[in-house]
Amino acid sequence: MTLSLPSISRLWSILALIFLCTYPIISASADSDYYDSENDGLDDNPAFDEELFCFDEKEDNESNLFQDLMIVDYWNQRLNERFPVMYNHLLQGGYFSMPSARMGHEGEIAIGYGQVHPYTHYNIRFQLTNFLELTGSYRIFNGVEDPILTPMGFGDFSDKGANLKLSIFSAEASHYQLPGFAIGMEDFIGTRAFKAYYAVLTQVFLDQNMEVSLGYGVNRIDGFFGGMTWMPFRRSEWAYLQNLTFSLEYDAIPYKNETIERHPKGRNKYTPWHIGVKYRLFDGLDFSAAYIRGEEFTFTVSAFYNFGYSKGLLPKIDDCLPYKAPVNMEPINDLRPEDVIAQDFAYALGCQGFRLSEVWLTDEEGSLTLRLVVTNLIYREERIVRQRLDAILSALAPDNVDQIIVVIDTLSMHIQEYHYSTAMLRQYRDQQIGPYELSIVTPLQEASSPDFFNSKLLYKRHKEWWNIELLPRTQTLFGSSRGKFKYALGLTLSVNGFLFDDIYYSVNLGYFFLSDLYGLNDVDRLNPSQLINVRTDIIRYYQQRSVTVDEAYIEKVWNIGKGWYTRITLGLLEQEYGGVGAEWLYYPVNSSWAIGMSGALVKKRKPEGIGFTDKVRQLHGFVPHYVRFIGSQFFLNLYYDWRDTGLLFKVSGGKFLANDYGVRTEISRYFPSGLRLGCWYTYTNGHDVINNEIYQDKGIFFSVPLDIFYTRTSRTRWGYGMSAWLRDVGVTAYSGTELYELINQERQ
Repeated sequence: MTLSLPSISRLWSILALIFLCTYPIISASADSDYYDSENDGLDDNPAFDEELFCFDEKEDNESNLFQDLMIVDYWNQRLNERFPVMYNHLLQGGYFSMPSARMGHEGEIAIGYGQVHPYTHYNIRFQLTNFLELTGSYRIFNGVEDPILTPMGFGDFSDKGANLKLSIFSAEASHYQLPGFAIGMEDFIGTRAFKAYYAVLTQVFLDQNMEVSLGYGVNRIDGFFGGMTWMPFRRSEWAYLQNLTFSLEYDAIPYKNETIERHPKGRNKYTPWHIGVKYRLFDGLDFSAAYIRGEEFTFTVSAFYNFGYSKGLLPKIDDCLPYKAPVNMEPINDLRPEDVIAQDFAYALGCQGFRLSEVWLTDEEGSLTLRLVVTNLIYREERIVRQRLDAILSALAPDNVDQIIVVIDTLSMHIQEYHYSTAMLRQYRDQQIGPYELSIVTPLQEASSPDFFNSKLLYKRHKEWWNIELLPRTQTLFGSSRGKFKYALGLTLSVNGFLFDDIYYSVNLGYFFLSDLYGLNDVDRLNPSQLINVRTDIIRYYQQRSVTVDEAYIEKVWNIGKGWYTRITLGLLEQEYGGVGAEWLYYPVNSSWAIGMSGALVKKRKPEGIGFTDKVRQLHGFVPHYVRFIGSQFFLNLYYDWRDTGLLFKVSGGKFLANDYGVRTEISRYFPSGLRLGCWYTYTNGHDVINNEIYQDKGIFFSVPLDIFYTRTSRTRWGYGMSAWLRDVGVTAYSGTELYELINQERQ
C-alpha cells in the first residue's frame, strides 16, 4: 500500500481535528488540576477552591489543620506525579522504531511480542537501575529462508541482539522542567546486523499531557530522528480513556540501503513519518498499533511488572505474626528447669520459621550465658531474622541469664552470631529502647564455639538424615539447527540430608516425560568448536530416555574462625562430570569484600549410567578425534558487595576446563524483593572462532524468589541463565556449593 502526499495531508487534518475537538476538554481538565502560578494560589478546582483556603482568624485550629493537610496532600501528588513511559518495537522507552530518553522504574521486567513488517519480534527488558535499561531482541525474517539451516527444520532466518540505554539526566529529576538526555546502543552483541548508536533529548510537557523527543544516530539510525506522544484524556474522568496515547515519530532508518536493512521486503519507505496509537491496560499490559513507512500496519503487545520492588502478588496470609506470647521471664530454677527453657525456645523458634539445633548453658564465675544454635529456614533478609529473634528473646529470656548468644547455622556450618545482653532485652521488652538501638548494641559477630569445660549441653536436635523433594526438571535450547526453540520437561526426585550430623549429601534422579531434543546433533553446523568438547556435547546427556543420576555427592563445610571458611565436595557433581572440588574463602562479618580460591579435579561421565570415560572429543574441522582427558580448574576469586547500590561484583582468574586461561567478570544487581539480575563476560586465550571472529563467553542470568507467588515467606528461588553461544571456551564444571553465595544470603 502506498501513502501519497494527499493522503498524508488528510492524516494531518484528522489529527488537527481531533486536537481541536478535545482541547477544550483537556485544557479544562488540566486547568482544574493545577496550581495557578499567576495568582499564586489554587485554581478553580472545586476540591481546592480559593474560598476553601481563605482562612478566617476565627476558625478553630482543627479546621486550619485539616486545610493544611489537604494542601500538603495536593502538592505531594503533584511532586510525585510521573508521566507514563511508552515503549517501542524493541521494548525500549520510545515510540515505534525510534527511542526516547525515558525509561521505566528500576526492577521492572517486561516481555513483548510484535508483528513489525517484515519481522516478527520477541523482546525482553530488564530495568537494572533508574538510569540503565537493557533489552534483548529476537527477530525472525518472515519469508526469508536460512540457506543452510532451513532445510533441516530451523524455519525462517533469524537474528538476536541486545540493546543498552544509559540515562545521563532524566526528565523526572527536574520534575519535567528540563529535558532528559540519554545515549544508547542497539544490537551491540551478536551479529550486529542492526547496530546503531544514538543520543536523544526528551522534554515532557506535563500540563499538556505530551512528550517530545529529538535525537541523532549513526549506522542503522542515520541522522536526526524524533517523536512525540500525546495523552489527551489522561486527566479525564473516563478511566478507560486515560491511558489512550497518540504517537508520531520521524524515522531516521535508511531502509533502502541494503547494508542497513537486511530484509528485501523491508526496503520500501514512502514516508519517514510513522503514526499510531498505544493503550495501557491494568498498568502493566501495553498494546500498540501503527502505520509505518507509509505502507504497512504493525502491532505489538507487551507486559511488564516490577519484580524488584514487589511485596508479592499475593498477601502473606500464611505467615505467623512476630512472637508476642506467652511471655515467660522466670529464671532458671526448680520452677523453670533447664530442659523446660530449651523446649520454650525450640517451640517459639519453630513457629517463627527457625530450627533450633543446640542449646548450651555456660557458667563462668557466676555469669550465665545461654547459647542457641539456630537455622533460618524461610527469611531472605538478615534484618527480618533479627526482628523475629528480638521478639522471641525479649519474651523468653530468663531473668538470671546475663547474656544470650544466637548462632546462625547453615549446612552444619556456623556463619555468624548475635550477642544479646538480657538487660537490653528487658529494656526492649518494656519499650525503653527500640529495634534500632537494640541492633546497635547487638551487631553481627564472627561465629564462635562454646567453652566445653564450663558449658552444659541442654538440648541437641540431630539434623534430618534424609529429605525427599519432587521438583520440575526443564532444559531449553535456543538456535538449534532443527528449530529455534527446543525443550525437555520432566521431574527430578531429590534425596538429601546429613550423615553423622555434619556431612551433607545430595542425590538427584531425573527423567524427561516430554522432549523434542532427540533429533538434535551435538555439533554446530556452521561453527564447530575446535577446543576439546567439555560442554558443547551436553545435548547427548539431555537425550537419555531412561532415569538419569544427575548428581550424587557428599559435602563438608567448615568455619575455621575469624572469617575463614573452607569446603570439600566429592562425587557425581553434575550430569557431565564427577570428581572432587574444594574451596577456601575469607569473608569477615560486616565486610563488603571477600577473597577466596576454588578448584576441582574431575573426570567426564558417560552419557548413560554413572560410569566415567577417560577420553573427550575434539574436532578437527568436522572430523572427531578423541584425546585423553582429566579435567582441572582452579581460580582466585574476588568479591565485592556494593550495598548502597545493590550491586554485587565477582572476578575470577585462573584455568578453565578446556585448558584455557583467563578472567571471568560477573556483575549482578539485587533488589529488595530478592530479585537478582546479572551478566558475565569471560576473556580467555582459548581462541574460539565464530563467524571468523574470536568469541569470548558472555551471557545473562536472573534469579527470582518464588515467594512472590506464595501466600507465605520462603527462601526458594528459581534461576535461569543463558550464554550468547553454547561453546567450550570459559567453561567450568560445578564443584559444590559456592561458599560466598551461601554466606552472603545470610547477610543480605
